[in-house]
Amino acid sequence: MTAFITAFVLVTVAEMADKTQLLTLSLACRYPARKVLIGVALAIAVLNLIAVVIGAVAGRFIPVTAVKIGAGSLFLGFGLWNLLSREKPQEAEECEVKSDKYVILAVTGAFLIAEMGDKTQLAALSLGARFEGSILSSVGVWLGATLGMVLANALAVIIGHTAGRRVPEKLMKRVSGLLFIGFGIWTLVGALV
Repeated sequence: MTAFITAFVLVTVAEMADKTQLLTLSLACRYPARKVLIGVALAIAVLNLIAVVIGAVAGRFIPVTAVKIGAGSLFLGFGLWNLLSREKPQEAEECEVKSDKYVILAVTGAFLIAEMGDKTQLAALSLGARFEGSILSSVGVWLGATLGMVLANALAVIIGHTAGRRVPEKLMKRVSGLLFIGFGIWTLVGALV
């Protein structure tokens, strides 16, 4: 349960104001919300499965202390990345709904490409390594990270679909950055004590 809750909270907050959430917002302005959410959810499930499996495998073959130090360092790096990032998001285009039978595939592909190697996928990988030890923990990380990202992107779909507004990026980046740093410190202390 700890793996699920940790992954859910950390990834949900980390995904807020992330480039892929802004991509989701933009896609929701152009395509039917339900199709965008289905496409995004499919991409998220696949990406997090890959990340958690790689993290769990790495956790089995690399000494636990080294994995925890690496994961803690990555979390600190993600936190600093969020706090120091000065990227300006692109403004959402005017909302227009188009009907196309390939929307779900197009959204899934766009999200897969945009999210590959992103900090939330690397966070799922790091959490998979940190909570390695049982299939149940790995499934908890996968479910938590997947549901957290789907929740964050569902908010973008709702916002993009209804008004084309966006979540305040500056606040979300700060909260996400501080959460990553706190989790990084907690992981490093656990590895070194």
